[in-house]
Amino acid sequence: MNGWPLIFFAGGNGVIYAFEELSHPSPGLRQPSPLAEGRGQGEGSALASANASAASGVRMLKKVWQFDFDPTAPKGDIHQYLSNRREGPSNVYGMPVFYGNRVYVAGGGDNFWGKNEAWLKCIEATTLARPAGHPLPSDGRGARGEGLVWSYPLQKHVMSTPAIYDGLVFIADCGRAFHCLDAETGKPHWTGEIKGEAWASPMVADGKVYLGTRSGSFYVFAASKEKKILSTAELGDPISATATAANGALYIATMTRLYAVQKGVHWDGDGK
Repeated sequence: MNGWPLIFFAGGNGVIYAFEELSHPSPGLRQPSPLAEGRGQGEGSALASANASAASGVRMLKKVWQFDFDPTAPKGDIHQYLSNRREGPSNVYGMPVFYGNRVYVAGGGDNFWGKNEAWLKCIEATTLARPAGHPLPSDGRGARGEGLVWSYPLQKHVMSTPAIYDGLVFIADCGRAFHCLDAETGKPHWTGEIKGEAWASPMVADGKVYLGTRSGSFYVFAASKEKKILSTAELGDPISATATAANGALYIATMTRLYAVQKGVHWDGDGK
């Protein structure tokens, strides 16, 4: 971020964290106290953890900021919300993506037992990392939603990591929808219906977006502001993993097979 290496991590508690890389401290940054670090865990827990780590010789990452993805969601006694599709905590299955000094992350209610609500959100990382002379409204640095640039509601649950290409953000959800948004504003360019839930993430390569679904459908979209489906295939088994491109080939894993797709290559079904 502006030449400052940071580690971004999305926790299962619905909180996005930024940590300093161990070899690149930033002396001008205001560091939270041990008590502030321990909010929500008991006031002395962070200090005790730091002391234990120091005694064992383990170096601790230094937190720069944190961002509560769903600040109005319940934080305690979450088991009372099991199978409650209307309200409950949020979590993040995918990874945060850093692009243009912003962090893009998708999250919401748990796909298996949580609420249906889900969002794709854009966080201004530089705002949350202001130096000590320019404090944020809250001491939590993002605990109350500071740094939020935009929020886009998804259809229902999300397990994907967003893919960003040429100023566009692509994200799929478990409501059988695939979305293309403007990375700067969060305004949707288009939404496409897909067969099955998307547990995999979209992957961009060669100006195209590749996506598989749990119904076994595989899609190739144009990575553009206009919705263009270039190709579809029915592979017959659920796809949970994200496709991978390498050395001129596209690799697609279903629950039973691994496919390698390459232009000019023909497969007769028996491995030849």
